[in-house]
Amino acid sequence: MVVANEQTRGKGRYGRSWFSPAGEGLYISYLLYPGWSVERSIFLNMISIMAVVKVIQRIRKTAPGIQIKEPNDVLVGGKKVCGVLTETGSLNDRINWAIVGIGVNLSQKKFPPNLRYPATSLAREGVAVGDVLEFGGTVTFEFEKLYRKLEVNKWKDISLAYENEDEISL
Repeated sequence: MVVANEQTRGKGRYGRSWFSPAGEGLYISYLLYPGWSVERSIFLNMISIMAVVKVIQRIRKTAPGIQIKEPNDVLVGGKKVCGVLTETGSLNDRINWAIVGIGVNLSQKKFPPNLRYPATSLAREGVAVGDVLEFGGTVTFEFEKLYRKLEVNKWKDISLAYENEDEISL
């Protein structure tokens, strides 16, 4: 796992840049060796998003309109607050390695005007994150719990919980 409070070349899907200024967000990357079939790689995005949503819900149960925008975004108040990017290496239909990157906008007040999707931060939406590392640790704890469920073939449970994003609980 790598944790950063700034990225100088953050990226999203299709090579789009991810705005990640110093001290205003949390950027986590996990290196995994799941050994799953390639078709299951979407579950890495799903559990990443679910982990972030669970932590936001725990901080502020009345956070305005938390939504999952498939396949890799969390929206609050209709604006993007988190993005997930998964890259994999595979051989013979098996995932040899995966890097899951999670970017969460924590306290940004300004965003570049050329963003493809309107962005916001948790702070702008009234969700106060105290200690950034504690927030990241809690996201990692939730991610690990969900990842372990997948390791014991609880694929269907994860899918059902993901589809019901208003109350993500497992």
